[in-house]
Amino acid sequence: MTDTGTSKESTPATQSVVDNYEKYLLHGRGAIIQKLRQLEKARSLLTAHFGGGRHSLLTQVVEVMPDKEVVVLDYGADEKLNRKILEADRIVFKAQHEGITAQFTVNRIQRARRHGKTSFACPLPESLLWVERREFYRVRIPLGDPVFCEIPRGDDEPLRLQIIDISVAGVGLHDPDRRLEAEIDQPLPGCRLLLGEHGTALVSLVVRNFIPDNPDEAEGGRRIGCQIENLAMDMNTIIQRYIHAVEALRRRVED
Repeated sequence: MTDTGTSKESTPATQSVVDNYEKYLLHGRGAIIQKLRQLEKARSLLTAHFGGGRHSLLTQVVEVMPDKEVVVLDYGADEKLNRKILEADRIVFKAQHEGITAQFTVNRIQRARRHGKTSFACPLPESLLWVERREFYRVRIPLGDPVFCEIPRGDDEPLRLQIIDISVAGVGLHDPDRRLEAEIDQPLPGCRLLLGEHGTALVSLVVRNFIPDNPDEAEGGRRIGCQIENLAMDMNTIIQRYIHAVEALRRRVED
C-alpha cells in the first residue's frame, strides 16, 4: 500500500476518510505473521492482482515460514497466468476473511516446491492492511435505478462506469469491457459521481483493486474498487444524502 497522504486544509471529517487506510495498516512483523496465519488456517481465497491490474488469479496461503521470511501460496490453475505472475514486479493480494478485508503487496513471486507440490513463494510483506470493520457505511445501488461515475480522459469524452456500491470512503465501479486504463494505486482526479436527483459529487479517486466478474475469464468484465480522497464537506453531504435515500427505499421494500 502507498501512503495516501493528508491535506493541511482538511476538515476532521475529511481527514478521517484520508487516514482510513493508514489507520488499519500493520507494520509489525509479529502482527503480520499472525494475520497471515489466520488466512492460512481459514483457507481464505486471495485474489492476486498484477500487470498493473490487468491480470488476476486466485490462490491461498499454504504456509507462513517466518524463519525463511517467506509465505507459501497455492499454485494457480491457469499456467498462462502463472507465467505472467512470475514475471510481475508488483503483486497485490486481497482477501475477504470473516467480514475482514485483508490486503498486502509484494514485489516478486517465484515458483517453489513444498511437500512435493508446486507452489508459489513470496517474501513476507512489509505491511498488511487489515480492516476489521467498516467505518463508513456502504450501500449497494438498486439495479432498477442505476447511477454512474464519469472519469476524465484528457481531451476524449469522459468514461462513464456504473456505480455498484458507495460510501463516503469509496465506490465500487463496474467495467464490463475493461475500458478503464489504470493501475492499482493510480489517482483518478476530477471524477463526477452522478447521483440522480440527489446531485453530482466531484471527487478524487484512487484505484485500490480489480476483481474479475468471473475468475475463469481473464479478459471479462471486472469490478473496480476505488478510495475517495480529500472529500470536501459539501460533496460528503451529497453522498450521505444519497446513501440515506437508498437505505430508506430498501427499508420500505422490505416492509
